[in-house]
Amino acid sequence: MTAQRVLILASDAKRVAGMVRNPSLKGVHFSILSDWKSGAEALRRENFSVIVARKFSKGQGTDAYVADLLALAPKTSMILILGEKEGPSVLEALKGGVSEILFEESLAATLVPCLEKYLFSGYGLLRRMSLDELFDFCIPVITSTDMELLATTILEKFREALGASFGILFRGGEKGGGPCAMLASLGFPDDIVPAGFLRRFGEALAAPGPGPTVTHADMLNASTSGGADFLQENRILLSVPFDLAPGSRVYAVLGLRGTPDAEVLNSPLLNFFHRQARLALINAERSAQAQSLIYIDDLTKLYNGRYLNVVLDREMKRSERYRNFFSVLFMDIDFFKRVNDAHGHLVGSSVLVEVGSVLRACVRDSDTVVRYGGDEFVVLLVETNADEAMTVAERMRRMVEAEPFVKESGLEIRLTISIGIAAFPEHATTKQHLLNLADQAMYRGKESTRNVVYLARAQNAP
Repeated sequence: MTAQRVLILASDAKRVAGMVRNPSLKGVHFSILSDWKSGAEALRRENFSVIVARKFSKGQGTDAYVADLLALAPKTSMILILGEKEGPSVLEALKGGVSEILFEESLAATLVPCLEKYLFSGYGLLRRMSLDELFDFCIPVITSTDMELLATTILEKFREALGASFGILFRGGEKGGGPCAMLASLGFPDDIVPAGFLRRFGEALAAPGPGPTVTHADMLNASTSGGADFLQENRILLSVPFDLAPGSRVYAVLGLRGTPDAEVLNSPLLNFFHRQARLALINAERSAQAQSLIYIDDLTKLYNGRYLNVVLDREMKRSERYRNFFSVLFMDIDFFKRVNDAHGHLVGSSVLVEVGSVLRACVRDSDTVVRYGGDEFVVLLVETNADEAMTVAERMRRMVEAEPFVKESGLEIRLTISIGIAAFPEHATTKQHLLNLADQAMYRGKESTRNVVYLARAQNAP
């Protein structure tokens, strides 16, 4: 998790620093400087989340002091300590653009809560920003069309704006409990933790509402054990939805130490950034869809064999990274040649289209159905082990067996299929080995009774 940084700049900086020794600020890095020159150098050299500052002399103009600080750190929230509640200094500070004013007489009681608010609850969003600043903030997002890069950039910008300790961007699962698909994660010690977090809590955090949702970790029944230790300090989860198209929704979930209120959630920066990020996600998705047209089979409109290589490479990389698993189903229509011989190739083509539709109806949107060639099909089931794949394959076999094909032509052709299954990493850890084992399992069925499902094993037995 990235530590937040606070600059304390005052002639009595050490005394002020003594007030922030509080368990609630654990992990926050404080730079304590007692002269202007050192403070100005630090601001030129480092980025801070918050500046706590006091003028170095009573004769120093408040408006000039604030202007000098904000000139060095225009995007940083600034808490100014003043000695009097009334007087021109307060008005000058507010006009100058400070985020908060604290008074000396109550400083010991108000400084820690004020820092918590700006560090952990997103109050930095409330800083006044010009349109140019808003646009500059969004440029890294709106100029990216690569989904993987874009997803990471969105999380980085959320972390910068909200002070989030960690974040996950994921595509929501299907209705009925389909798996959520990770697009990017940020702030975790390794890639395994966010994958487990998404499997446990993804569905609960994919809120159906139109706007941001705040969820306390206690509502998830998330104990600090079981790989969820990072929730011990970050008990607030902010879920921000992005509607890309009907049925297509992406969520950004940010881990915070404080609770952002309505003022933060409705802030101009968050709203502006949300709109820009949503448009960028839509553009990236459309770009990916346009690119995928070269991977579509002309006849069945399923994916083609070229795409199978792409999706296998992607899924193997993703599964190795997040320790997931997936299964490949290789299948062939039994005695399909008889259909062409008896009814002609036009009817045969219609049969292939309808078989593809039946197979597609048996799987989730996150799975991939490929017409491999001729009457051969391959299905990739994400996050599905061999036993679960066996269940899906049996469902496919039964549905094809029960379906009367090309019945609109009055033929009602009956067909069966033989299916072979191989699972990653249970049976193979390379693309070609996985396909070979699934193919061999299928041919074992073709050489026996047909209309069966065989699972690849060491001895290649069903």
